Amino acid sequence: MSVRQSLTKTKLFRALMLFCLVFLVVHFGPPSFVKPVRFVAMTIVSPIQKMTSFVAFKIQSTYEFFSSIGDLKRENERLEKERLNLLAENVRYADVVKDNDELRKEIGLLPRNKFSLKASTVIGRDISGMGSFLLIDKGSLDGIASGMSVIVGNGILVGKIGEVFPASARVILLSNPESLMSGITLDTDAKGIVKGEYGLGLLFDMVLQTDVLKAGSTIVTSGLGGDVPRGLLIGTLQEPRLSSDRLFQQASILSPIRFDRIHYVFVIQEVL
Repeated sequence: MSVRQSLTKTKLFRALMLFCLVFLVVHFGPPSFVKPVRFVAMTIVSPIQKMTSFVAFKIQSTYEFFSSIGDLKRENERLEKERLNLLAENVRYADVVKDNDELRKEIGLLPRNKFSLKASTVIGRDISGMGSFLLIDKGSLDGIASGMSVIVGNGILVGKIGEVFPASARVILLSNPESLMSGITLDTDAKGIVKGEYGLGLLFDMVLQTDVLKAGSTIVTSGLGGDVPRGLLIGTLQEPRLSSDRLFQQASILSPIRFDRIHYVFVIQEVL
């Protein structure tokens, strides 16, 4: 039996032939015959059409649903990126506003009638955490020289310029153990040396036992030695005690500033 003969005897072939015959009759047959046949055909096909339409609608709805999920996901990703960008912009804006407010506050407190000052921004710190030095963005090209005093606010001493580079300089803080400064108390004129305690704070040392030293006294620079102007605020004395050799008096100093939070400083280039 040939392949052609096998195909003509299958149920699928017979169904196709029947469909073609019905199609020809419905579309090309006489109207008197076509109308009842068409009625019967539509009656038979109608449930199939409904089912097919229902399935097609469900498929389309499912496709649109999953497509909308993809669109929503992309939209959410876009909105999340915009949110993060706006958050970063707000943080940068708030940081700039804060810096500007701090700078205006510092400038407003400056003793302009006493000193010629160079404003500088802190661009680096002691990474050891000992609070020994700061790095500022002004150097020899800006007229900065070693030994110049560095202040904040209304004449609060921070330290002195150490090493100088063309566009930057290192500030040796008062808390640096290598820092030595001549100080005096305002109320009793007790004289001594202000020095750093390895990042732990400041110490007023080498005070004669004949001098009156008491807690709460304000200590300022004495001007002795010529490097640092007289009258720059250093801090407030804590409870006095005898030195380990019991030859001198000493007391810890509470500074009015946090050295690790300084953002702007002013270098005293000249005393007017």
